[in-house]
Amino acid sequence: MSQPPWTPSFDFYIATLDGDPAAIALDMGAADHAPVPTHPRRLVVRITMKHPRPDGLRSREEFDALAAVEDRISEALGHELEAWMVGRVVYRGNTDVFFYAPRPQPDDEERLAECIERNCSEYEVVTKWNDDKPWKFYFEFLWPDRATMQTMANRRVVMQLEEAGDDPTAVRTIDHFAFFDDQKACGRVAAALRERGFAVDAPQEREDGSWSLQFHRDDALAGGRIDAVTTEILEVIGEDDGAYDGWGCPVVATN
Repeated sequence: MSQPPWTPSFDFYIATLDGDPAAIALDMGAADHAPVPTHPRRLVVRITMKHPRPDGLRSREEFDALAAVEDRISEALGHELEAWMVGRVVYRGNTDVFFYAPRPQPDDEERLAECIERNCSEYEVVTKWNDDKPWKFYFEFLWPDRATMQTMANRRVVMQLEEAGDDPTAVRTIDHFAFFDDQKACGRVAAALRERGFAVDAPQEREDGSWSLQFHRDDALAGGRIDAVTTEILEVIGEDDGAYDGWGCPVVATN
């Protein structure tokens, strides 16, 4: 079985595609290695769900069965076609599983059909090949935007805090950090953050000539509040202004 030159590291996020929710998972570990010249083709395996939720996502009653099918197909295609799974999109009653595979071989279609028959015969499945040498689909469709990437990081921090006994509904001071290439951009963002209710420390020049900024505001974490906060911050810190470097806060014990 062919193994990718990275350690798989899957994460997920929820997006909206053409007005409907989509649950997107991707192997974040592939980003530092892609595109891989030996795997220039993209393969999608579309599995039609039997009992989707009204919004088109996976229902509880079918979740485990679909996850098992997905695992079997991924393992089988890795063994038979040396294909690497890089992502999944659940949307409008379908589960689309995406792979990158080597250059075409004469018996690819036959081996693919056999894999599907052996591992997914209980579902309706459609497959499609596309040439994608630069892995454009991975980087331009599956890869999250800046705000979504931050919400994924937020989720990990909130989980760590909860494991330490934190009450995410509690309002507490949250410390935020950002870096800027020049003092002018740093000052402009500091002023905009103050207008939005943040307490902003004096900017600090770093040894390399860049500038750092720490700022604070009282907020809760639960109910997606921290995602709204970081999205607000990213709206202030434009992509050309600087880089948001995340947040931290003390644990507030659950009563």
